[in-house]
Amino acid sequence: MFMQATLNPTQINQGVSVAVAGEVFDTSGIPIANAIVSIQVTNPQATSIHLAVAYSAKDGTFQDTFLIASNSPGGNYTAYMVADKPGYDTARVTLTFNYSSPDFSIQSSSALLTLRQGDSGKVTVTLLSLRNFKQPVNLTALNLPSGVSVQFNPASLTPSGNTEVTVLASQSAQTGNFTITLLGVSGPLIHTVSFQLEITPGPIRVTFLLIPAIVAVALIAGVLFQRRQRRSHKRAAIEELLKASQADMGYVSTARVIARLEELRATNQVDESTYQRLKREYEKRLEKSK
Repeated sequence: MFMQATLNPTQINQGVSVAVAGEVFDTSGIPIANAIVSIQVTNPQATSIHLAVAYSAKDGTFQDTFLIASNSPGGNYTAYMVADKPGYDTARVTLTFNYSSPDFSIQSSSALLTLRQGDSGKVTVTLLSLRNFKQPVNLTALNLPSGVSVQFNPASLTPSGNTEVTVLASQSAQTGNFTITLLGVSGPLIHTVSFQLEITPGPIRVTFLLIPAIVAVALIAGVLFQRRQRRSHKRAAIEELLKASQADMGYVSTARVIARLEELRATNQVDESTYQRLKREYEKRLEKSK
């Protein structure tokens, strides 16, 4: 039994996805179905990073994929493939794939950030250079809930380095738990990192519309109090005047009462109708007492 295989690497967000495609056949080139194909992949340090079993189809073909993560070391990765089937000799194929493409990784300092409405918080994002990566990476945020904004300082940097991410929740921000995704883009390379954002209700605040209303109520209460005080003073002055006029109804006493009435009018301590009524009454009394 014979076997042939190829590796087809493709750059993806998580690193490099390597597709394995092969075929199992006999000495005459006839496909062998249902052969068991064992696949093992090791990294440059000879550590196994992938183990799989595939079965050949009716046409003798088989497929598999494995991932070389973006933070994996550079160097040669080796795929060992062994095909077995009762009645046939074992077939073996060894393929080598060199992973040396410069890349970067992105990490967050926090998995959870909790904010109240109206507050802000910070998360540190670290960009690491992999395999001598030296290109600028632009940062942005995805999946922001209503009322939430994100600021990067800086918004672009060349790994390795840190950027400070400030998350701001407005007073009207949507409450609940959300997944915030931070995106790093450099040419065709795209990597993401996520953290949980929890927004809780903020403290109860007195709105600016309520403050003028409170002030207006206080002013109106003050004006009403002052009016009541003035009416009280007027009543007291009138009562004093009436008491004095009743104690002595002679000419001199009545003249003094009229003079006092004029004084109360001048100082606005008696209303006009009361003044006119008392003035007529005391002037008549004054005429009778002559």
